Amino acid sequence: MRTIKERVYSRYLQKKGASKLSDWKNILTLLKTSEGKPEALDDMVVLDLSYANFSGNVAASFLAEAGAEVIKVEPPEGDPSRAMSPYGVNVNGVGIPYLMESRNKRQITLDLESPAGRENLKRLAKRADMLIETYIPGQMDAWGIGYRQLRELNPGLIYIAISPYGHYTAKGKEMAEMPWTDLTSQAESGLAALIGDLPDTPEPYNWPTRAGFYAAGYTSAVGAACGGLVAAFFKRRTGEGQMVDIATADAYASCVGFPPTIGYVWKKPRLRYGTLDYGLCPYGFFKCQDGYVAIACFRDQDFRAALKLLGQWKIEEDWKTLLDRITDDIEKVKELNNIVERAVSQYTYQEINEKFAAYSVKAARSKWRGGGLPVTTKMLTPAEVLKEEHWEARGTFPKISHPSFGVVTLPTTGKMTKTPLRVKWISASIGEDNDYVFKKYGLVNEVE
Repeated sequence: MRTIKERVYSRYLQKKGASKLSDWKNILTLLKTSEGKPEALDDMVVLDLSYANFSGNVAASFLAEAGAEVIKVEPPEGDPSRAMSPYGVNVNGVGIPYLMESRNKRQITLDLESPAGRENLKRLAKRADMLIETYIPGQMDAWGIGYRQLRELNPGLIYIAISPYGHYTAKGKEMAEMPWTDLTSQAESGLAALIGDLPDTPEPYNWPTRAGFYAAGYTSAVGAACGGLVAAFFKRRTGEGQMVDIATADAYASCVGFPPTIGYVWKKPRLRYGTLDYGLCPYGFFKCQDGYVAIACFRDQDFRAALKLLGQWKIEEDWKTLLDRITDDIEKVKELNNIVERAVSQYTYQEINEKFAAYSVKAARSKWRGGGLPVTTKMLTPAEVLKEEHWEARGTFPKISHPSFGVVTLPTTGKMTKTPLRVKWISASIGEDNDYVFKKYGLVNEVE
């Protein structure tokens, strides 16, 4: 079989000459700042009607970072999501997650149960490009402000509805009033069945578990934002809006395609594997003398390099190829993993990093690069991540000041040369922007 020569990017640039390298440096400089640059969605108006559901809040935040004017609409008493926070931690009554998802948004209150509130929403919808809602399926329609009614006022409206089971099917109808939780969405997506310790671990440690963050919620948010942007592209070509229906249970199911593939190969369901990986080894977190280290070996030569560096070359013959290491025999997988664990435990992270880094540099300089490139890095805690100079240089965690909430550190991703994402402000008090939005969009003050 012919081996495809791999390319070292930095070496490739050097061969192209100083001018090419200078051009690349200029591009990198453009990635570092957002000052004076346009925003891709600065002509888009988005109504965020998320209610007791973070998927909608997060989806709207993505669009706000890209420059859309996002108007968060909540009832006079506030969105229940405000109270959803780890250990109930809050700043002046606002939970930390809600505070984070209030970036670049305008906060207003409308009582959608009143005729005046619904009329105000219709005024907003006439001028909006997109609406995101997470109410019980059929609730908005019952109020006379669902997609059926609003598209008559604004044929170009993109209407995104997020709910646990979607707006059609018998189960969707039967379970329409079930409140959203990330836990139940993970359970019904198949994700929870794949996370947990090995079957022979004592109970309750071998029970299914959940991802340690709002996995289904964030995945649904990405699906909603992507669906909305695709619909917006279609609208710019045709002028037509459409409805986007997101079911949180199936949003994550679309991301768990690899386990069924393994099940197909093994002719039986893929088990919970704990810290093991059912395709690669070593590929996981290993305990070293001063913490944990992540080690990933994708190819045979990467695996052989790791064995050399960890002083385990004697077992190479038994585990030479990937097919030797991919098996449904858990005991065999545990045997190899335990060998790697014992070897790693003899070193500090610094020692492992220096070994792997030196070998990788040598392999990168090699003409054929047959020596392998095992990947390693230290497992960091969230507190350690915030102290990393690398993320500071990238501007990954900008700080925003607010008179009521103080200085808030927020994450932002997606560095772009022309239209970068950015965080400009936070607005999280109930009705904080009523005056601004009511005046700009001609809304009528509701009678109390």
